[in-house]
Parts: sequence; C-alpha cells; structure tokens
Amino acid sequence: MPSPDVTGKDWPSIRSGPLLARFLPENGGRMTHLVHDRLGDILVPTAGPEFEPLNWPKAGAYPLFPYHNKLVGAAFMHDGKRHEVLPHPALRTDAQHGPAHRRAWQVASLGTDRIELVLDYRADPDWPFDFRAVQRFVLGDDRLDIELSMTNTGRASMPGGLGWHPYFAADLGRPASCDAGKIWPPGDAGVPDGTRSEARSAKTLPNEAHTLFLSDWQRATVITNGGIEASLTAGPELKHLVAHRTADYVCLEPVSHVAGAFGFPLGSDSGLFVLRAGEQRSASFTFSFRAL
Repeated sequence: MPSPDVTGKDWPSIRSGPLLARFLPENGGRMTHLVHDRLGDILVPTAGPEFEPLNWPKAGAYPLFPYHNKLVGAAFMHDGKRHEVLPHPALRTDAQHGPAHRRAWQVASLGTDRIELVLDYRADPDWPFDFRAVQRFVLGDDRLDIELSMTNTGRASMPGGLGWHPYFAADLGRPASCDAGKIWPPGDAGVPDGTRSEARSAKTLPNEAHTLFLSDWQRATVITNGGIEASLTAGPELKHLVAHRTADYVCLEPVSHVAGAFGFPLGSDSGLFVLRAGEQRSASFTFSFRAL
C-alpha cells in the first residue's frame, strides 16, 4: 500500500494552481486530503490507507448516501412498509450516515483537475434498495466544485437524500459562521424529531464543541489553522446544513434533509425525497478559498 504521505502515487489526485486534492475511492469514496501548497491542510489529513468501515477516520471528507446522521431505531417506514437496517455497533440501536461511505467506489473518469467517483449499490442489510451514487469534483485555483447525484436503479420507489461530510483543519480558536435562518433543536434521540424548529439570527458558530442542525442558509465559512478562509455555498437542493465542531476540526455538512428526518411526522418539510424507479436527483455546491 502507498505511504500516507500526500504524494503517494497510488492515491488518485487532482490539482489546479496551489490546490491539490487526493482520494481513496475504495475507502468509501473519500477525499483524503485537500492541501494548499503554501498554507497547508484545508481538510484534516488522512493518516494512511488503513480503513475500518465502522470506525472511519475523522479526516478528509466522505459522501452521505442515502441519509446522514442518525437513523433512529435503525428502521423507517416507506410506502406502508417498515424497513429495518443494521444499527451501528457504537450506537447499539441506531444506524448512522448511510452505508455508501463504507463501500468501495470506482473511478469513472480522471483528469488533471477533475475526477468522478461512482458506487453501484445493491440492496443488503444496511439499506434495502438499489441505487447508483456519483460524486463529481472539479478543482480550480481557488475553489472546489462538487456535484452529487443519486439514481434509483431498483424496481420500487425508495426514500432518501444526499450530502457531504468534510473535516476542516480548524481548532477551537478559529472562527466559523453560517447565516442559516432556522435551527432545529434536538429531540430525545439527539437529532431533531420534527416537532419544532426555531428562527435563528446569529451568524457566528460557537467556539466550543457543538452540533447544530440548520436550515435556510446561503453561506457557511471557516478559517483553517493555516489561514485559509473556506466558504461554502450550495444550490436549493441542499438547504440544510449540519455544523459540528470538536477541539480538532470543524464540519460544515451540506445535506438535502434534516437529521432525523425519517422519524418526522407525515407531511413535514424535512427535505427527504422519494425516487421512483429510474429517477435521479442531483445537487451541487462550491467551496471557495481565500488566503488571509
């Protein structure tokens, strides 16, 4: 296997100007590094190629298909039927972040500044529906454009959503913000239960450990330890965002639905969608980078 050094030749990479992104598709379609030549790591660097699917590295970035955060009770209702999936061992009764980032993806195309990764998922105990997931990355001198898409490749309709989970290299002393106009307080299970949301006027994110479930946002920003301002914008398909912070990183996760959405009351505006057989949904977002 390659060295964990970012120059490992066996890790597919793309470059534009001072920016380099590296990937390990077999490790759940992950971007393992995003680096600026002069200012260093934008994302927390992945230490090496070793990968435990149920104890994934808190580094780089990974895709969220067909849901994110907790699936409470590791079960959901769809089309009048209850579907059960395998819970995450650490959560005992709940599943988390969907199975796509624990499966091997394939490189569909690779250019100097762009890459496309694909996963053809077949129904199994972790998710009872077939789907095709695609990640497309295009790197510019000062930006990263990402498109996600999911296609129902089965014969029955399926519920779901999509998103992306980056770990920015930013400690608690680095400012972060989001202009979201709505916040969803967590319920008893630690994620929103759909019973209420609240208006939000603050833009600054706390400089202490937190997880916030936000909606109706236009821009989210974090300053990395190396002095790069990373700003996230997204299309209307990703009107929800999870802001998660620890002492070691900041996660700004653009997502199509609210965490816990499978447990929301019927008719709630959770952002979950239903794909008919053969139907596709796509979403795009951009990270722009500015040296301070």
